[in-house]
Amino acid sequence: MKQLDDTELFIRIQADDRYAFSELVNRYSDILFRFIQRRVSCNEDSEDILQEIFASLWHQRLNITIENSLYPYLFKTAKYKIIDWTINEQKKIVRAEKLLASFQGASPTSEDELLAKELAVLIDAEIEKMPTTMKSAFSLSRKESMSIKDIASELALSEQTVKNNISLALGWLKLRFK
Repeated sequence: MKQLDDTELFIRIQADDRYAFSELVNRYSDILFRFIQRRVSCNEDSEDILQEIFASLWHQRLNITIENSLYPYLFKTAKYKIIDWTINEQKKIVRAEKLLASFQGASPTSEDELLAKELAVLIDAEIEKMPTTMKSAFSLSRKESMSIKDIASELALSEQTVKNNISLALGWLKLRFK
């Protein structure tokens, strides 16, 4: 199977050949994982995204047309899965911030206040360990409530670089506080 090109391999996959699918996974897993991991930074999330890509390919195999190579299809799918992951991570942060805000309106107990202070210290310590650009982008976004556009202007970076750094910071914190 290793000598088959992508088109022949995919024809076999469309014919439900699990060995051909296994060969495809072996052929592209490492490079896709590195691509995903550079953008997500959490190995577990990267592995989950990689698995989603191959599961999606298997489930959609009869609806996909491959002309020369699977490479463009797989990397485009990875790009969209990473975007979905980033959006979901940002939604989690927003929900957590809303939950925190709801607790701030209530009269907290001294134990709640102590736990909140300890958590804030731990989060601040983790933020301080981040690379400079990531730390600056994240702090301006979350602590100063600046928009992506304003942060990009302030740090002289592209808006996409700011978004990437904030996503990486969220992945960093998620990994540390799992």
